[in-house]
Amino acid sequence: MRILYVSPYPPARDGIGTYTHVLAQAVRERGHEIAVVAARPHPDAPEEVVGALGGGRAPLREAVDRFRPDVVHVQFAVPAFGTRAPAVARWLAAPGGVPAVATLHEVTRDTALLRGPGRALYRHLARGCDRLVVHTRPALATLGALGLDGRATVIPHFSAPPPPATTTAAELRARFGLGDDDRLLLAFGHIHVSKGLDDLVRAVAMLPPATRAGVRVVVAGAVRRRHGPFRAFEARDHLHEATVRRLAGRHGVRDLLVFTGYVPDGAVAAWFDAAEAVVLPYRDAEQSGVANLARAFGVPVIATTAGGLAELFEGSPWAVPPGAPDRLAAAIADLLASGPHAEDSAPAATAPRAEGSPPAATAPHAEDSPPAATAPHAVRATRAEDTGLATVVTRTIALYESVHAPLAHTPGNRPDAP
Repeated sequence: MRILYVSPYPPARDGIGTYTHVLAQAVRERGHEIAVVAARPHPDAPEEVVGALGGGRAPLREAVDRFRPDVVHVQFAVPAFGTRAPAVARWLAAPGGVPAVATLHEVTRDTALLRGPGRALYRHLARGCDRLVVHTRPALATLGALGLDGRATVIPHFSAPPPPATTTAAELRARFGLGDDDRLLLAFGHIHVSKGLDDLVRAVAMLPPATRAGVRVVVAGAVRRRHGPFRAFEARDHLHEATVRRLAGRHGVRDLLVFTGYVPDGAVAAWFDAAEAVVLPYRDAEQSGVANLARAFGVPVIATTAGGLAELFEGSPWAVPPGAPDRLAAAIADLLASGPHAEDSAPAATAPRAEGSPPAATAPHAEDSPPAATAPHAVRATRAEDTGLATVVTRTIALYESVHAPLAHTPGNRPDAP
């Protein structure tokens, strides 16, 4: 089959773009042809990118026509497309015969934030799709409230092989003034008002002095760049970052925080190697690619039960309610007391290795994964579904085949440019 992905795409700095790149390359390795229409033009786009939204209708239409897709797969979230989101919905809703699938990465957050217009946009987008994909059961419930769950399925966010390392944990410690014995709590990913960094600051301030003395919080990421009227949300996130810094100063823990800015792919592995734990203090969450990275690297996770995280970390001793800094502080203290740098530490549950992960990493069970290797104190995140990349790709291709079968799809997307 020939699969056309419509999505942000590297080298753009976007988590959904990275997701699409990993998925598309894995689909290509199964013998299918792939092409990409990127959310925005980029001069260094790879060869599989045949065009971009906003790069001119006629050239894009010609490029898509030359590719002749059998299935169009849109990787959708409002922040990913910005002002081009309605154009994507119109494209999908145009009458035609090319079946379309849309993975809705942030439907709960988008509809909560944008309210009526957001719900209308998602309904409009869904009208042009043969199948909808979400990553978690709470997201499926959101679609149910919109009356869109009839064509929806849950395919979990995969645990992908980590990007190759170009630096080391020791080099990063030296670069950012972190001591060899500092115990690092890693808050990784875009800085966003819903991610609870303010709760993390309050929690660190609540730690007993003896525990807090050896802890550093590494905020490894930057505010996501937005476009058009969505720059207002970028400004809100910058304001949130400034508020977090001021809050840390008021609580006397400013020196314990390190803000790294954007993390290039080659530094991802080193930060996870340096971390004693990953902290996800989210106030709300659709799903978390960061959680899957932590699992792939075998790093324990302290997380709230917001949104899809409740499903992901069901049964974890370090899962706490969102918006509860005192509970978060207790979880941090408990993990640090049992971690690899603590005396008389007890072993914790471990998770089997994810397909493609490095030998020392752990991740959720996959039937086709190699024998398990363990990392100290890696906690298994309970999952009803397999998150191994191979399994997710198999299920995704099966979805393509189901909509591509003759008469299996409703009139939907045309390979016309929006």
